[in-house]
Amino acid sequence: MKEIVLITGSNGGLATDVKKLLSKSYQIRSLTTKKQDVNGRTIFYWDINKKYIDIDALKGCNHIIHLSGYSILKPWTKKNKKLMYESRIGGAILLFNRCEELNIRPSTFISASASGIYGLREHGFKNEKDAVGIDWVANMVYDWEDAANKFQQLGSRVVQMRLSLILSKTYGPLRYNLLAMKYGIGVILGDNKNPVNWIYISDVSNFILEAIKNDNYQGAYNLANGKIISQNSLVKTIKRKICPYALIIKIPIFIIKLFIGEKSLILNNKISLSVEKLNKTGFICKYNTIEDILDN
Repeated sequence: MKEIVLITGSNGGLATDVKKLLSKSYQIRSLTTKKQDVNGRTIFYWDINKKYIDIDALKGCNHIIHLSGYSILKPWTKKNKKLMYESRIGGAILLFNRCEELNIRPSTFISASASGIYGLREHGFKNEKDAVGIDWVANMVYDWEDAANKFQQLGSRVVQMRLSLILSKTYGPLRYNLLAMKYGIGVILGDNKNPVNWIYISDVSNFILEAIKNDNYQGAYNLANGKIISQNSLVKTIKRKICPYALIIKIPIFIIKLFIGEKSLILNNKISLSVEKLNKTGFICKYNTIEDILDN
């Protein structure tokens, strides 16, 4: 009988890719906030604000992958910041509380996290032992990982993915860059020399699969491929491969700040992620250059 994997954030691009990969070897269940998607067999309803989970989703569960999170790219209003926090931390705590109450002890709890834990105003190389930043995003990510660690009380092995920029040709920033280039315009936001820490979506999914199978995976990992590039190099590579005649437009960070305020810090991040701990697991990314992605 196949082991059961429960996935939150089931409507997101990463969750969709993970489900496709894991369904070959595992029985997949999903938690959704959309009642119209519920079927009572593989898709179950939950409401973090009301602290409700359909307990049938948890029964017999062997592994939990917590990918739920209200998009950090939404406007940073007080209301949205609360939604960002609760969907991540509140969701993890709700899962833990219900598992504890029902005496469900998953072997593995894998949680999304973010490189933002090091701080949006920081710079230089960062490894998993470096200090937590002092801005609200860093504090949120710290609480996110802390909530995941509660599962250690149930005997679960906990893995946190400090995600860099996830690239995919079907959703997110790469998709929009590709579309813009095909229409003849490429955009560089802020300092074109800023490092871009990135990883292709299927490599994230493969990491999750390995983290389920391999008991040596434990704790937080910087999830990037280690091939750091500049924003300028990223855009010019897409231009060269997709549309050589596209016009590249550079928008200074001070102009961006006028429109989106504090959120502009995401676009002006200057840290580079060390992947030494990831490499020690023996995990190898399949996609290591932008050309690898575009040629696939």
